[in-house]
Amino acid sequence: MADTPFINISATASLYSQIAGVLSGFAFTTLLSYLNRHTEEPIEPTPEQGAAHQLLSEVRRQVTIVLFNTLGALVVCAVLYGMLAGGPPDTGNSLSGIMVNGPAFGLAILGMFFATALAATPFKHLEPMLASARVLLAIVGPAIAMLLVAAASMDLFIKQCRDVAPAGPCAATSQLTLTRPYGLGVWLTVLLALIGVVALIAFRTPQSPAPAWTARAMAWLIIGVPAITVVGAIAVATMPADYLLPDPLKIVIELATFAILALFAVLAARTCHHHPSNTEHRINRPEADTRIAA
Repeated sequence: MADTPFINISATASLYSQIAGVLSGFAFTTLLSYLNRHTEEPIEPTPEQGAAHQLLSEVRRQVTIVLFNTLGALVVCAVLYGMLAGGPPDTGNSLSGIMVNGPAFGLAILGMFFATALAATPFKHLEPMLASARVLLAIVGPAIAMLLVAAASMDLFIKQCRDVAPAGPCAATSQLTLTRPYGLGVWLTVLLALIGVVALIAFRTPQSPAPAWTARAMAWLIIGVPAITVVGAIAVATMPADYLLPDPLKIVIELATFAILALFAVLAARTCHHHPSNTEHRINRPEADTRIAA
């Protein structure tokens, strides 16, 4: 029905909290496994081998910080959604909390995929996976995250409409204009997808590895957004149960979400590329060098 919210707030918040908790467990396990991996430098390396080993070591440093910050972001999201799930169902501030938490949760999930793609960049045989990862990280993932934030704004509109005029329908089609939060969110989703396409075309064949700061910037973006979200979530939780985010604040959240996801998409398109190395097998199998030397 047109006047029915898109989501069951209690069930959705509980499910999101569980998903974030499970993913944080995966991130923690993966991080520990990654920290326990050891790669020895080849015996008497050639200049090419030394450069390849240095590149692999730098990639591993980048993966660890991305995984660690993603773990922190997922834990924060699990707690925030747990707070919503434990509160009164179908209240205005619960629906507002879903919109406030949305950007952080979307970015944390994208961080998991980014860490996986980043770990695959030194290896030639994983190049097809990297091609799929670039599409996911630059176009599909950011667009879905943006659209979910827009959908949350529509739920807030429907809630407000039902509270003001319970007997009348809520004309959802009237919200598709650029002056309304939902319409703006939908158009920002389309623009975000276009930015991702342009970024993939612009960075389809980079001539050098991505600068080290790109992965670090994304890692701090992944943890920085949830940290800021905590402040907003607490502010919303202290409001009366019938509190609904005003339209100007919804628009600010959508514009901020768009800017963050656009930056993430562009950096992901630049970063997730394989760079050739003639010594991958020697780097990954140091024991073979030992046997040969013996």
